[in-house]
Amino acid sequence: MSTLFKDLTSQSTIYALMKGDDVKYIEGSIVSVSHPRMNMPSMQQGQMTMPAMQQVVDVTYCVDGKNLTDAVDVTASMFSTRNTGVLTLISTDKEAIVRELHATLKSSEKYIEEAHKEIPKQEKRITECKELIAQLDTDFKEKQEAEERFAKLETTQKEQGSKLDRILSLLLNKQV
Repeated sequence: MSTLFKDLTSQSTIYALMKGDDVKYIEGSIVSVSHPRMNMPSMQQGQMTMPAMQQVVDVTYCVDGKNLTDAVDVTASMFSTRNTGVLTLISTDKEAIVRELHATLKSSEKYIEEAHKEIPKQEKRITECKELIAQLDTDFKEKQEAEERFAKLETTQKEQGSKLDRILSLLLNKQV
């Protein structure tokens, strides 16, 4: 069973998984853990009932060279925070970090798989929208036609350039 934050002492090791643009694993340490206290969560707008009071400890910890403090439930061995600047999972147990990494990997793989399925649909939609806009918006149609003419001219120019290069190469080889 994992160690609870309330049972940690100064210099105890903690583990952090930072999930910003990059995923980063860091080992940190406990600076201090307060005595348990009662915490009254604030009421949210439109909330009808009072939230339950919670027994917490104030955990001050050092991660990535910064001392941070969070109120943590006395029964917690891990918690998430944004005090680091990004969503971060803080744990007393390395295995919790490994489980979170597996879950994050699976979630990202599923996201990529779904995105790959959507790409052909969206490409088709783009083509259809451009065709319909060209039918309905004469300025857009003229702009598209001009872009197509420029693209054809560029292609023709590249072809002529490569033909000239071949001719020059042949002429230079005959003179030598």
